[in-house]
Amino acid sequence: MTIRNAEHARSRPMTEPPATARGARSADTDDWDPDSELSETSKAVIATVFGLALLIAAFAAIGRLGGWAADCGTILVYLAFFLWMSIAGRVFWWGADKLIAEARKKSNTGDRR
Repeated sequence: MTIRNAEHARSRPMTEPPATARGARSADTDDWDPDSELSETSKAVIATVFGLALLIAAFAAIGRLGGWAADCGTILVYLAFFLWMSIAGRVFWWGADKLIAEARKKSNTGDRR
């Protein structure tokens, strides 16, 4: 792919500005398409699943913490476990909060007094 881009760059006239400086994009450039960015809902689903996988991995390894603490040091192991759980929980709840807010926004059809 980089060879094709290099050959393409050599075949362009020198008077033409680079693709990033041009206002209009040509169809033959392999630049990133900003319109293909993930939606907030997609990011939230990915974050929720990834955070949940991290939490499951932590709970699967919780029985080994005592052995690791004996081998590597108590403070280091439990500090690393706390950091892992903090990051996993934050990623999971960020995604879950976004999904819950999106669901509430879609289901909010009127006044609920």
